[in-house]
Amino acid sequence: MITVIIATNRKDSASGRVGREIEQRAAALGKNVQVWDFNDLPVDIAFGETYGNRSDAFQQAIDQFIVPIQQLVFVVPEYNGSFPGILKLVIDAIPQKVWQDKMAYIVGVSSGAAGNLRGQEHLTGIFHYVKMHTHYFKPKLSGIQEAWDANGNLQGRFKDQIDQLVGLL
Repeated sequence: MITVIIATNRKDSASGRVGREIEQRAAALGKNVQVWDFNDLPVDIAFGETYGNRSDAFQQAIDQFIVPIQQLVFVVPEYNGSFPGILKLVIDAIPQKVWQDKMAYIVGVSSGAAGNLRGQEHLTGIFHYVKMHTHYFKPKLSGIQEAWDANGNLQGRFKDQIDQLVGLL
C-alpha cells in the first residue's frame, strides 16, 4: 500500500490535483494506493491533537494512512519559501517512531520557477531527523498553472515527472 499525502489544507489546490493524478496513474498500473488529503484533518489539530492529546478520528487516520505504510508520497506546495505549516504540525503530532524506516517521495509544487526546491530540502532534513528515508528523485513541478491542457489532461514535463515517479513506486 502507498499513501499519497496532499500536504495542504487549502481547498481546490493544485497540490490536490497533482495528488489525485498520482493516485490515478499508480492505480492504473495496479498499485495499491490511497490518498490522505489534509482537508480532512480535524479543525482543531493545532491544539487538540498534540502533546498527548488524540481524537479517535485523528488516530484512525494515522492508523490507516501512516502506521502500516512503507511508501509515502508527499505532494508539497511552496508556502513562503518552504512547505505548509500544517505538514509540520502533522509530523510533530505523530510520534517519531511511527515515521522511522519509511520511504518518502517528495513532490514539490509551485507557481514559481523552482518547484519548491527549498521546501523539499527543508522537508528532507526533517525526514532524516525522524529516521525516514527520502528517495533521490524529487519532482519539482514549477509553473504548476501550466500543468494541464484545456481538457484537464496533465501534459509535457509535468506528465513526464509524475510518470517517472509512479514508475518508481
